[in-house]
Amino acid sequence: MKEYGKKISRYLMKNKKGRFYCVAGVLYLLAILFVMNDAWLYQTPIVKVTKVVTIVEGKSKSTRGTEETKYKQSLYGKIINGEDKGKEVRIANEYTTTEMADQKYHKGDRVFYKGSSIIGVKRDTMLVVMLGFLALLLLGIAGRQGGLTIITAMMNILIFVIGFWTADDTSEILSVCSRLILFFAVVTLVGLNGIHRKTFAALLTTLCVLLMIMGIFDLVMQHMEELDYSTMEYLGSIDNPDEIFHAEILLSGLGAIMDVAVAISVALSEIVEQKPEVKFVELFRSGREIGYDIMGTMINVLLFVFGCGLIPACLIRMNNEVRFVTIVKLHIPCELCRFFVESIGIVLAIPVSIFITAVMMKLSVKNVDHIGTDSNDSNSACWRGQRRHVSDRSGGKYFVPESCNLALCRRSTRVSGYCRCRNFNFLYHFVLSKWDEY
Repeated sequence: MKEYGKKISRYLMKNKKGRFYCVAGVLYLLAILFVMNDAWLYQTPIVKVTKVVTIVEGKSKSTRGTEETKYKQSLYGKIINGEDKGKEVRIANEYTTTEMADQKYHKGDRVFYKGSSIIGVKRDTMLVVMLGFLALLLLGIAGRQGGLTIITAMMNILIFVIGFWTADDTSEILSVCSRLILFFAVVTLVGLNGIHRKTFAALLTTLCVLLMIMGIFDLVMQHMEELDYSTMEYLGSIDNPDEIFHAEILLSGLGAIMDVAVAISVALSEIVEQKPEVKFVELFRSGREIGYDIMGTMINVLLFVFGCGLIPACLIRMNNEVRFVTIVKLHIPCELCRFFVESIGIVLAIPVSIFITAVMMKLSVKNVDHIGTDSNDSNSACWRGQRRHVSDRSGGKYFVPESCNLALCRRSTRVSGYCRCRNFNFLYHFVLSKWDEY
């Protein structure tokens, strides 16, 4: 065991990533241990169940006439926080086989106790376990990109909370969501992809497509009957349900549209970088093939997302002998409308992304050619169809012209500065490169 311990310690001393993952794992275990013993942070008494006695009380009929077994539990436990810490209590609990209205408890559960009954279960330990495991998976599999994913997700949650926390009422909900969408798109795209033309192309595509689908939706609604918002949950008694529904459309399709825009913009920009002389028609065809591959998948993802939220309501209504056709006609037209609008947005994102990315990337290539032609140095025509600033080859090494500000290509993540040949700010990648080096 000592030899294995020495080998592990030597490996950690030499491998920076190994040290990082080791520290992350230790912090993960410490976080779990902390939430398992954080009862002192709660004001509500928490009881740790130490013994459970369950007996069958009998059988009863449900609302549909089916029989279900009723159980009675006697829970014995000890209060672990507050003034009554250490006090032993007994709690009575009843539940049925379906556990529709009540819950079955087990030995070791920690429950919130008030009066003589249970008001909830303490679940923060399981939450930290799942979140920490997700974070470790992202860091272990995706590395720096996984870390950026965690950071952008936390920033988006913070933006969401601040945006709705500062909103006084629901009268300006549409304007609030419009501003939030801009922040979501900028934080997500810039945070994950960096500051360059591909990101700007994806951002511009996302905003244009959102504007287009909202315009199409408003145009259709002007020539159609108004939706019956009373069938949607919690919207029937609100004064402006149409604005809330518009805000739902904006937020629900943002992720799918950004995904399509990023996939196409990144692919087309790589094509232009590899082959600057590529024609617009060829770019359009390539982007169209990429769009074909992701369009069907993204539309089905939207279908599954909207459909999973309808399962409980559909089952409850069908159990009460409401026909499925009636459910579709009366209870889910808004969900169908949202799905159709977002699907249109996914389809529109393909040609819009192709056009915007092709124009931006081709203009950048023309700027490079112009700079190379105007330079006095005959060897300073940087980026003439190559991935590096190359002026000559000698002895298997690359030499960079003196007129070029940087000695590395625009995709380098090891330097900071400004390359006039590609008009690109390397500061972002310089900061992120420290993650790779660590």
